[in-house]
Amino acid sequence: MNNNKGFTLIEVLVASSIIFTIVSTTVPITSLLLKDREILSDRRIITSRLHDELQPFLWEKKKTLPSTFIKTISETPVKFHFSYKEKLIKGCAEWENVKERNEKICIYGLLEK
Repeated sequence: MNNNKGFTLIEVLVASSIIFTIVSTTVPITSLLLKDREILSDRRIITSRLHDELQPFLWEKKKTLPSTFIKTISETPVKFHFSYKEKLIKGCAEWENVKERNEKICIYGLLEK
C-alpha cells in the first residue's frame, strides 16, 4: 500500500475524462433529437390542420378564393393560404420551426362536382 505513487490519482483522472467525454457527446445529441422530435410533431399537427382547413373550400361553395389567414397552433403562428391551381384547390401552410427555419407544406384538393 505504501508504493502506489499516485496511481489512484491517475485512475481518477482517466475515469473523470471518460465520463466527461460521454456527457459532452450525449447532451448535444439528446438536445438535437428533442428538437427534431418537436419539428416532426409540429409538421404532423400542422399538416392535419391544413387538411381540416381545406375541407370547407372543397365542399362549400360560399368560400371565396384566394384566401389567407393566420392561426396559432402549439404556440406557433401558422399562415394558411388557399388558391386555385388549374382544376384543384391548393392549400399551403407556412411557419417557423424550432430551429428558426421557415417551413412550407402544400396539399391539393379536387373540387366537388
